[in-house]
Amino acid sequence: MLIGAAAIAVTLATGAFLALPRVIGSDRWRAIATPLASIIGSGFLVTVPILRDLSGAWAILPMAGLLALAYLIGGAIRHNIRYVEPIFEDGSAPLGLASLERLSHLVLAFAYFVSVTYYLVLFASFALKPFGIVDETVVKIVVSICLAIIGTVGFTRGFAAVERLEVYTVSLKLAIIAGLIAGLTVFGLGELASGTISTIPGHFEARNVPVFLGLLIVVQGFETSRFLGNAYGTEMRATTMKQAQILAGIIYLAFFVTMIPLLGNDVTGGGIAAIVDMLRPASLILPILIMVGALASQSSAAIADTLGAGGLVHDVTGGRVRINYAYPLIAVIAAIITWETDIYSLITLASRCFALFYALQCLIASLSAIRRHELHGAVLYGLLCVVCAAVVAFGAPVEGG
Repeated sequence: MLIGAAAIAVTLATGAFLALPRVIGSDRWRAIATPLASIIGSGFLVTVPILRDLSGAWAILPMAGLLALAYLIGGAIRHNIRYVEPIFEDGSAPLGLASLERLSHLVLAFAYFVSVTYYLVLFASFALKPFGIVDETVVKIVVSICLAIIGTVGFTRGFAAVERLEVYTVSLKLAIIAGLIAGLTVFGLGELASGTISTIPGHFEARNVPVFLGLLIVVQGFETSRFLGNAYGTEMRATTMKQAQILAGIIYLAFFVTMIPLLGNDVTGGGIAAIVDMLRPASLILPILIMVGALASQSSAAIADTLGAGGLVHDVTGGRVRINYAYPLIAVIAAIITWETDIYSLITLASRCFALFYALQCLIASLSAIRRHELHGAVLYGLLCVVCAAVVAFGAPVEGG
């Protein structure tokens, strides 16, 4: 009872704070909310059960590694916001740099196709969970129906109204996560006080490194600040991206720490919605909260990435493909991806696509740093390019599912 009460109270208090006019109306908060919505869109749902199986009680360590890698890559993109965008805008960018930028946009467009599929698979999996439906074919049918709706609505009416709801969706998601962490903290303290706290041994196996690399998608999303130039200034985007990454890192690590007492619980059925079963021994309220958060966050993330993909298709084709025609194209490609992959392969495919975009952006940042005679930056961004290329080459899906 106390656990559920704490979770609900903190959820409501956080939601009320984030709904205050001075918060909702803040340009800085809106600029933080866009990348933050993507960074914590799915990671807190799928990473705990996956990393628990891979590393036991040490699950927080690979998560921290992913967050650190994402933060460093974010530094490369912040460099590009500050120093590369201006030379593209004034036409002084070298041809090679401009070609790499156009190629990276094309790669990102396809990455968004994959991520739309990924988010909708998560949405369908959590939506069907209360009914005990875990059949992969049923999940794919639901995803296909969602894609048909998205393609039709995007073609006929656009997504402007849904786009305006993004800041409210991320506020709801943050309130729910705050409630989950509060409830789990009360549960953990109770277990500690009673001396019944237990977990599973931690372990690390080198053969799992490719799988860790294949999870880059779960901390992806910070790059959205790169494409908010029409709404926010250069320094605002660079600063708020950094703040969003730091806040997301704190949220992830706090969630992993408070989940430690539940890592040893047996989960029947497994799958990407296993987090629901993991939370059930603590309180009946927590699984309900996380399912509400999952449905809200995955639907909004799917639409947000559809918007991003539509804009990029329009841009990379030089405006030859109108945005409203891009949405059905995205839906068809995403449907093909849905039926040709399983969720664990999809996570890895999405990670590889975004890693290729990041590799190109890091290469651009490295070349820019060389032009600016910043040796340390050139070396760092060059190394990050190599790491991202390794994700593309060696990222592997989780076995089973």
